[in-house]
Amino acid sequence: MECRFRRYDGEYRWHLTRAVPEKDSEGNVMVWIGTCTDIHNQKLFAEELEKNVQERTLDLKKINHELEQFAYAASHDLQEPLRKIIMFSKLLENNLTSTDEMVLGYIERISTSADRMRILINDLLNFSKLSDTDIKYEATDLNSILKEVIADFEFLIMQKEATLTCGELPVIEAIPLQMNQLFYNMVSNALKFTINGRKPLIIIQATVLSQDEMKKFPSLNQSTTYFKIDVVDNGIGFGNEYSEQIFAIFKRLNNRSDYTGTGIGLALCKKIVFNHNGEIFATAVENQGANFSIILPQKHLTTI
Repeated sequence: MECRFRRYDGEYRWHLTRAVPEKDSEGNVMVWIGTCTDIHNQKLFAEELEKNVQERTLDLKKINHELEQFAYAASHDLQEPLRKIIMFSKLLENNLTSTDEMVLGYIERISTSADRMRILINDLLNFSKLSDTDIKYEATDLNSILKEVIADFEFLIMQKEATLTCGELPVIEAIPLQMNQLFYNMVSNALKFTINGRKPLIIIQATVLSQDEMKKFPSLNQSTTYFKIDVVDNGIGFGNEYSEQIFAIFKRLNNRSDYTGTGIGLALCKKIVFNHNGEIFATAVENQGANFSIILPQKHLTTI
C-alpha cells in the first residue's frame, strides 16, 4: 500500500509499504517482515503530471468544442448564399432563350457543383452535431431503427434488385437519432458501392462479443456486455491496406464520377460509434465485398 508517515522533523512523506507474514507449521502468523520505501518525490511528480494532463485535456476539449461550433456556424451561414446560387441558376436556365450548348453546359456545371456543395454542408452540419453532450441515451431497439432505414431505401432497393437479410438485433442504451444515422450510412454504402451486373446482397446480423474477442480491444470495458453487428455486402470492396483510411473525414477511395458522396459518411459512423464507447472496423476483398463490424455496449458507459 501507499501511505504517509511523519518524519522526525514533522514532515509527512509518502511511502510504499510492502509486508509478508512469516507463519509457523500450523499457519499462524508469527511475525511480519516488510519494507517502507520513500516515494514522496515520485508521488508529487505523478500528481503534478496528472494535474497537467487534466488541464491539457480540458484545454483540448475547449478548443475542439470551439472548432466544432465554428464548423457548425460556418456551414450554417453558407446555406443562404448557396440557396441563392441554386435558385438563380434555375431561374437563368428557365428563362434562357439561347440554345447555345456551351452556355447550357456552364449552367449545368454550376447546378451540379452547388448541389454537391449543399450535400457537403449538410454532412458537415450532421458531423458537428455529434459532439452535443446534452443528448440523452435511452433504450433503443435497433430492429426498429433498421426497419425505418430500409423503408427509406425501399425504392433504391427495388431499383437495384437488392436482397437484404437481417438477423435479430439487440436493444441497447443509445441515442436513437445517431443510431439511425449510423445504419443509414451503412446501408447507403452497401447499396452505393455495387458492381454492375451483380445483384446486391446485404447481410446484417448481430452476435454477443465473446470474452476472447473483447481482449482484442483494450479500450472496451471488460466487465460489460457488448454486441458485434456485422454489415456484409457483395460490392466492390477495397484493399485491406485502406481499412483505416476509409474512416477518415473526406477520404474517398473511388472516383466521384463513378460513385457520388462527400467522404464524410464513414467518418460520421466512426464518431457515432466512439460516442457510444464502441469500436468499428472493416475488412474487404476487392470486387468481392466488404464486412463492416460495429461493436456497441449494451449499457451506456459514462467512462471506460
